[in-house]
Amino acid sequence: MTEAPAGREGVDAIMVGVDGSDSSVAAARWAAAQAARTGDRVVLVSAWQYPTTWGSTIPLPDGYDPEADTRAVADPVATALQAEFPTVDVTNHLVEGHPAEVLVDASRHAVLLAVGSRGHGAFAGMLLGSVSEHCVTHAHCPVLVYRPRSYDS
Repeated sequence: MTEAPAGREGVDAIMVGVDGSDSSVAAARWAAAQAARTGDRVVLVSAWQYPTTWGSTIPLPDGYDPEADTRAVADPVATALQAEFPTVDVTNHLVEGHPAEVLVDASRHAVLLAVGSRGHGAFAGMLLGSVSEHCVTHAHCPVLVYRPRSYDS
């Protein structure tokens, strides 16, 4: 296990932002491989929130449950990682809130925060999305922005 910096004793998790995008799943796989080498835990952090409105109400379908939808995306990632890296403790952590703020808060308890370079947000076409940029500039631990090789073209 890696040694925690002074004042961060007991921190032994690699936090990974997972939104179901290929980039976030690749970052999670990288984190699990790293954790297999270091003895750290992997915590897959997924944020969910109800749609924001200004003035009028958005009609939501009966049974709309963004937390359950998020769990349906995160659980298969955790299951696949646990099967591929059986010595690594992989857990999910679902939190209501904006992804950037949720990940920065999670970084308080991490030896490393890993995020994909592109997710499902409005800036999906950018090389470094708004969430990853926010994490790089505000996280409380080192941040790895994982960029799959397929983006090299």
